[in-house]
Amino acid sequence: MAGESSTRAAAGALTPALAQQIAGETSAIVGFNILITDVRGMVIGSGDTSRVGSFHEASLDVIRTKEPATHSAAEARALHGVKPGVTLPILLNGHAVGTVGITGSPVQVTRFGLMVERQTEILLHQASLLRSTLQRERELEDLVREILAFDPLMTEVEALLDQANEQSVDLAASRVGIAVQVLGRTTSPATTTEWLPRALVMLRESFAHRHTIAVSIAANRYVVFAHPTAEGVPGIVAQAGHCVEQFRTHLASDVEIGIGTEAAGPAGLRNSYEDAVDSLRLGRRIKQRSITTINEVRIEQLLSGVGLRARLRYTTAVADRLLRLGDWPTVQATVVAWCESGFSLVGAARRLHIHRNTLIHRLEKIEQLQGWTERKSEAYLALYLACKVTELDLDGGQSRSA
Repeated sequence: MAGESSTRAAAGALTPALAQQIAGETSAIVGFNILITDVRGMVIGSGDTSRVGSFHEASLDVIRTKEPATHSAAEARALHGVKPGVTLPILLNGHAVGTVGITGSPVQVTRFGLMVERQTEILLHQASLLRSTLQRERELEDLVREILAFDPLMTEVEALLDQANEQSVDLAASRVGIAVQVLGRTTSPATTTEWLPRALVMLRESFAHRHTIAVSIAANRYVVFAHPTAEGVPGIVAQAGHCVEQFRTHLASDVEIGIGTEAAGPAGLRNSYEDAVDSLRLGRRIKQRSITTINEVRIEQLLSGVGLRARLRYTTAVADRLLRLGDWPTVQATVVAWCESGFSLVGAARRLHIHRNTLIHRLEKIEQLQGWTERKSEAYLALYLACKVTELDLDGGQSRSA
């Protein structure tokens, strides 16, 4: 069964389009008509296109024996669809997938036989490798789509694991989900044919490891499941930075990258990629940077899942008076720095690039406007969440859907 499968795969590599391309180009080079047949002896390519679709009887013995044969004018007349010349087997991975014939006096064309045969086999081998690569890419894309859509209630884990094993992908190995968005590139078919393989090569080189998976899932969008580095998240961020530079240098394109958490198994990888998508989206809106990890935007991720009306009610209840004063950006920056520095006057002042006394004055003003009688961390944390909610919006205070 395995031998039959290999034979069918090899024969499938010799398509009529490829055969006609080879026959036409080679005929022009050697000055004699070249024809190519399939394993049934049917002509599928010829410099003389009138012969395409005809039966070439001499090919059957050549395919069976895998040995070349010459035919004089008298011998050719005794065979259906054959003219004087030489017929040679086309071998791919040891299998005869067709024949190549050269029309002319055997004395004249035999000397071209080996050259034409080898050239045909080289071109066919290259086409077979490309075909195999494209098939592998499609299978990986299908596998990744299955992972991203994985629902344990709808899909059996074992079935997905078996699908992965058929492609030599170990889903039990730990990986980090990464979402990549390419910016400012045209997506015409002509440019995509050349650009896409180069983009995938750069992604795979940037996150190089035998367990790394990288595929294209839409125009300008890529999914990477990268093997975790010994340095952890900082190592992945460093690889992402190299990736950004590669795209800028070699493809003249900017990219944005979101990084999820380390995970394994279909459900874990799906969740990691969902985190990566959220980090990319929130990093673009809030951090305004090329690379964002999910740990940097966990609070924003949580808040973005809250409904618009609930967010609006919250900010109104917690910070309405401050929002209406017209100096919200200063208040927002002060509260965020105060909370994220661990309520340290020195740390917050340094982060804001202001004097410690200026910070104290700002805090006292906020507390006065809020009607607080003392400085409580719980009250500032509630206000901090209101600041984070408004960071999700572009209008500086009126909440929008995230």
